[in-house]
Amino acid sequence: MKGLTERQLEISLFIERYFDENGYAPSLRDIGNHFGFSAKAAFDHLRALERKGIIRTAGNLPRGMALLKRTTPESGTIIKVPLLGTTAAGLPIASEEVFDGFISVPQDLVGCADSDKLYALNVRGDSMIEDGINDGDIAIIKKTNHAENGEIVAASIGDSEDYSITLKHFYRVGDRYELHPANSQYKVMVSTHCEIYGKLLMIIRQYGR
Repeated sequence: MKGLTERQLEISLFIERYFDENGYAPSLRDIGNHFGFSAKAAFDHLRALERKGIIRTAGNLPRGMALLKRTTPESGTIIKVPLLGTTAAGLPIASEEVFDGFISVPQDLVGCADSDKLYALNVRGDSMIEDGINDGDIAIIKKTNHAENGEIVAASIGDSEDYSITLKHFYRVGDRYELHPANSQYKVMVSTHCEIYGKLLMIIRQYGR
């Protein structure tokens, strides 16, 4: 890959293979043992890969690493989107921004090369089933605090201090906000206060769970 030294390319390929074979990231010790250098040297190499947008590290977690881009030409570009909890496709439910791993998404499907602009939420409820959004799906959200009428957003509504997120169609009507479900069994949610946390980009569904 353009911009990588020979050693950085070798380490990047090792990380890819480790992810593919184990389903999680290698530790600094794993990398150091494989290449015969210290954990400090491995750390320095990872920082260089992070600056070049190949990986992202997550704090001090020993295996807290996301592979943002693959360097094998035939595999295409894969980005890692952080999974940050649950959103309701139904009545609003209390939500926290809790890191729960990463979702691998082909870059060309989301049309975004910067995974920092994206996050994922587990969907709970059936209020959006007429739009093909089901309980158990994973919603890929693009971060924004603005939306046009009719767009599907991850938002909270009302002036409660409770942090609650729901997935609905957004509308602004005069001085009020409306969140519309895609299920006739649910009512439109109306308030003079609404916080938008992002717009829906795509839905991932797992079959045979």
